[in-house]
Amino acid sequence: MPPASRHAKSKAPAIRRGAPVVAAATLAGVAAAFVSLQGGSAAAPMPARYVIPVASAGSSVAHDRVTAAVRHDVAVLEVQVVQRTRTAARHRYLAAVAAARLAQQQAAQQAAQQAAAQPSPSPSPSPSTAPAPSSGGGDAAHSALGICIRNAEQGGSYAWGPGNGGGAYQFVLGTWETYGGSASMYGVAGPAYQDQIFDNAIAAGGASNWTAYDGC
Repeated sequence: MPPASRHAKSKAPAIRRGAPVVAAATLAGVAAAFVSLQGGSAAAPMPARYVIPVASAGSSVAHDRVTAAVRHDVAVLEVQVVQRTRTAARHRYLAAVAAARLAQQQAAQQAAQQAAAQPSPSPSPSPSTAPAPSSGGGDAAHSALGICIRNAEQGGSYAWGPGNGGGAYQFVLGTWETYGGSASMYGVAGPAYQDQIFDNAIAAGGASNWTAYDGC
């Protein structure tokens, strides 16, 4: 075989353009996702340095530099996409917390208004410690008959006690209650109360309870 001519041109090395093209396509996809996250409708334009010219022989160094730049920018865009996603999620969480607090405040205000609108219960009247007996009319206790009966029964005394359980008129409990006396006042009622029960008895025709025994 004849020796090669020294003027013969050497074959140009294969141009490795596949990796930069794939990296540029990846960068374009991430950029489009970043723009979409921000609310844009169009994909971001490819930076001018990613427009790869047709490489000539011996351009492997430029190829490596472009590939490194593409990878760096892809990583930066990915980090920005993650940060934007986290920020949007935090905003949604804070909005939900604020809405829940507002609902609780409104419910508390409504409950307070309803409680204020309800009328307060009126206090029940306290029972009287000494209920007055019903009046049967007349003033028999201060008549000659009443004075005679008191003197005959207890010497004119209104005291209650042993031997004088019925007071000035010596009432038994049944007769006391029949003529309007309160059971709680039996044994403790004062002169005016005792006189009123006696007046009731005389007005009701009960004088025979005393006149048959006292000689009045």
